[in-house]
Amino acid sequence: MTVAYDETGNVKQVTQPDGDFVKYDYDAAHRLTDITDSAGSNLHYSLDVAGNCFKEEIKDASGNVKRTLTRVYNKLGQLQTQADASANPTEFAYDLNGDLKLVTDALGRKTQLDPDPLRRVVRTLQDVGGLAVEITQQLDALDRVTAVIDPKGLTTRYDYSSLGDLGKLTSPDTGATTYSYDAAGNRTLEATARGVKISSSYDVLGRLTKLSYPTSALNVAYSYDVAPVSCQAGETFAQGRLASIKDSSGATEYCYNSFGDLVRKLQTTNGKAFTLRYGYTASGRLASVIYPDGAKVDYVRNGLGQATEVGYTPATGARQILLKNASYLPLGPIAGWMYGNGRVLTRAYDQDYRPKAIQDTSAGGLNVGFGFDPVGNLSKLTPAGGTVADVTLGYDPLGRLTEFKDGVTGTVLDGYTYDKTGNRQSSKSAAGEVAYTYEANSHRLIKVGGAPRVYNAVGDTTSINGTEREFVYDVTGRMSQVKRNGVVVREYRYNGKGEQIRRFLGTANTYTLYDESGRWMGDYDNAGKSLQQAIWLDDMPVGVTGADAKLAYIEPDHLGSPRVVVDPGRNVAVWTWNLQGEAFGSTAPNQDPDGDGKAFVLDMRFPGQRFDTASGFNQNYFRDYDAATGRYSKSDPVGLGGGVNTYSYVRGNPLFASDLLGLDTALILSGGTADNPFGHLATAIEGQGVYSRGTKHDFGSSFDEYLNDQLSDRFVEVIVLKTDVKQERAIIEAIRADSKNPYHVLSSNCATTVGVGLAAAGIENNGSILPGGAFMNFLGSDLKVGYYHIPKGGVVPSGLKFLNPGR
Repeated sequence: MTVAYDETGNVKQVTQPDGDFVKYDYDAAHRLTDITDSAGSNLHYSLDVAGNCFKEEIKDASGNVKRTLTRVYNKLGQLQTQADASANPTEFAYDLNGDLKLVTDALGRKTQLDPDPLRRVVRTLQDVGGLAVEITQQLDALDRVTAVIDPKGLTTRYDYSSLGDLGKLTSPDTGATTYSYDAAGNRTLEATARGVKISSSYDVLGRLTKLSYPTSALNVAYSYDVAPVSCQAGETFAQGRLASIKDSSGATEYCYNSFGDLVRKLQTTNGKAFTLRYGYTASGRLASVIYPDGAKVDYVRNGLGQATEVGYTPATGARQILLKNASYLPLGPIAGWMYGNGRVLTRAYDQDYRPKAIQDTSAGGLNVGFGFDPVGNLSKLTPAGGTVADVTLGYDPLGRLTEFKDGVTGTVLDGYTYDKTGNRQSSKSAAGEVAYTYEANSHRLIKVGGAPRVYNAVGDTTSINGTEREFVYDVTGRMSQVKRNGVVVREYRYNGKGEQIRRFLGTANTYTLYDESGRWMGDYDNAGKSLQQAIWLDDMPVGVTGADAKLAYIEPDHLGSPRVVVDPGRNVAVWTWNLQGEAFGSTAPNQDPDGDGKAFVLDMRFPGQRFDTASGFNQNYFRDYDAATGRYSKSDPVGLGGGVNTYSYVRGNPLFASDLLGLDTALILSGGTADNPFGHLATAIEGQGVYSRGTKHDFGSSFDEYLNDQLSDRFVEVIVLKTDVKQERAIIEAIRADSKNPYHVLSSNCATTVGVGLAAAGIENNGSILPGGAFMNFLGSDLKVGYYHIPKGGVVPSGLKFLNPGR
């Protein structure tokens, strides 16, 4: 990578080894105003005299505006209005102290923030004058949250040790959990309400080396720095990296090249070995994947590093083009591609980069248009390019789906009601209305219609309708067995990363393999032979192969859920999952739409989910999702970090949100100051706090404290990215390691350290040495699930509280 500077020392251009470059332009005050890539796509910031950005525009190489966002500031420099491309405004009002007091959305719905005498937000009131949903929190003298009272009036309590570590968490859903720590602040013991004690061990660098459970066979060991013997020449650069995991399922070994890229992963499960091999471009972008059966998937990339063609080569055959001619919006999402047999899938977007339509005009292809209400909720589904709705969607004032109606007749196809916390109270369909009943002192669903549900002490569902379905959990908290009418019908095993990698009954096994982002890569039979393997284009499944290595095309929707599978040779759909089916995913796919009498089975559902016939749930990495009730079978492992309802799926908005793995990471950009015009970049991990290099804040410190400190003299922007536990652990470890390198403003600074952390998690970034350049790279990212602009002197949004440690 090469870096060019102007005469004043501003970075003018960063060029990658493959020639891809990004240019930076500044105004006379040396403030960043433009970021332009090598294709001519441009992100322009319009700044007022105070340096506030009042407009952001993304333009193509011809100067056409493709995405826009506008802001209005008051005389005090506080953000007053933010509007999307359709001029739908969100209004911000402040109290006499300059603290954010009221947020009004484009539908006039108000959220009120009430501070205590120390100007700390202690009460949030959503839909003021309507539902009036109240969440309160109590804080101690050190600004730590000691209690959260949800809209149902239930309290979650946090007790801290004299050293400030979270010592006890008491939840209405999971009971009391206690924690112990070593002198370095590493958590060494966790005792759950089930009576299970889990101990953790660390090396001298603070890296997790062992998890010990009451059932020692389930212990997990992590090793670092020394390459496993399975690594080949050129793959032994393991220093500072995770080298292997040994667990009850077997072992996983990792091999790295000299750039730190993972090039080989060997997973051994129940004595069966499965290897994934990765190849990379000169700039470190994924170039190829070789699957356990020897099949190869390759990615042809353009000058910007974007994949434009995907090839598939079976172990014993010639290369086939899966897709080609992929195009992208400027600094944005993919706009479409052509499949190898000539089918074309187009993906159109509005100027907020929300989907307008996805269309394959060939017979049986995916064909859907999208409409949105002023606050961004998906309001209708139409034929692509059409205006007459096939389906309309209605929401309550908190954005939870309440109606799924026929667009022509207005008949309610599916209806839902909720309590203030988001628990579904009833569902209505053509089959009738069903009532939902909950425990008075928790959010555990105890009855659906007349069918009871039972839970263990930590809130895991243990049975549905008596012995009709029973679920057994091991001491790690994962579902290990399913029974039907008292008979075991399936057992499960997990690896040290939390992945379900083995399903079995007796001696009949199905083994599963995931990639480093948690994407399902394949299932394998008792002998280790391939049953089915998935092919991905970034986070979208675009192809699947069967036991015969025959390729089929997948057409994904706007979320990345598969909706159509096409047989390339016959050019017909062989599997469909109707987007207009039940919104929370309970409608089964059509496994024989071509009527040839042969069922095509694909278990993928919403992003990150795979249907399991034995449990009736969708396995969702760390949890199991019950599509029939629109909620998870167990409480969120991150507690209230995912919201006040720890069982809820995407807060009741399933068709425009997804929960790939259930966890988040934030990038935090602080604006420039007189002493530092470039600003500062940090990251925060859900439940783990802030990781900021070059400030007074220790790693893992309070997100609230950090943000309040930054907001005292500058604005702050936050992008929330969807990540998983493995990625978050990799980010933390990489940032800790990189921060030990000598600081250098041009080569080892806050931005590069964040970049190193993201790269360690397999998240592509532009490697910018500028905080703003590194941050803005993710504005159009498919991983982005949230964006916040907080004016100077503003308060920490309640929606970001999950980033505080110990939650």
